[in-house]
Amino acid sequence: MKHLFTTTAIVAAMGCFSFAAQAEQTGVSKQSSYCDRPWAQIDSNSDGFVSEMEAGAAADNQFAQIDSDGDGKIIKPEWAECLTRGGQQGAESDRSEQNFADADANQDQQITRDEFRRGSQEAYESAQSDAAGDNSYVILRRYVFLTPEESEDGSTVENMSSDEAAVRSALTFGALDQNGDDIIEAQEWAERSPAIDRNQDWANAEFDRIDGDANGSITQSEYRTARQQMLDDNLTTGSVNNDATAGESSAQTEEGSASAASAASGAGIPVYIYRFSTM
Repeated sequence: MKHLFTTTAIVAAMGCFSFAAQAEQTGVSKQSSYCDRPWAQIDSNSDGFVSEMEAGAAADNQFAQIDSDGDGKIIKPEWAECLTRGGQQGAESDRSEQNFADADANQDQQITRDEFRRGSQEAYESAQSDAAGDNSYVILRRYVFLTPEESEDGSTVENMSSDEAAVRSALTFGALDQNGDDIIEAQEWAERSPAIDRNQDWANAEFDRIDGDANGSITQSEYRTARQQMLDDNLTTGSVNNDATAGESSAQTEEGSASAASAASGAGIPVYIYRFSTM
């Protein structure tokens, strides 16, 4: 399932980051601030898929924004200045140990990344349905990351695209997963207002990991290659926990096959799978 897109076409967001691309009608992406707005849209035509063109445009725009002096490479101060800029405190939701089981699909007392993704997508689709009521939005807000200001403005959730809901949910997962083990336990789930923490140590560690030749700068090729590898690794393993049930594994395999078929047909990767695979 590797190399669903070419290396030059893929870019994945690291840690608590995501793509930030807006497309013009011509199909050429226009970037809103990657450094300031981690949930800006990459699925510019809102078709539910991230295409090769959309991913490629996001790659070019992201790199150009981080490379603040435009010399074709990113040095550590540029990287850290961008990636530590947008720490956010999340708005309060109704997550609690009492509704933990609603997201724990196989009732094994832990929520995997895939369970969280599926729960979020179901909540989003429910909120978008004609029969959606207030409770649908309450449930969706357990998953999507909102600032306190956005929480006060109900239009943010009501007008959210599937791409935006996906990336905001991936950000929530990262914020709730306090020990970084890719699993959310009941106590972590019950954090009602988690924060996106973009700190200097994290940014420096990510820089060193991407700087493959350890020469103190990241080229555009290194930037793209690192994110391609993240996408490949996640789609190959499916992010399925070792304790997953056979049913979950089967569902993940079917989703992965569907993603591969979508990519092969040129449609791209479904936005929820793409976002959660590249965070």
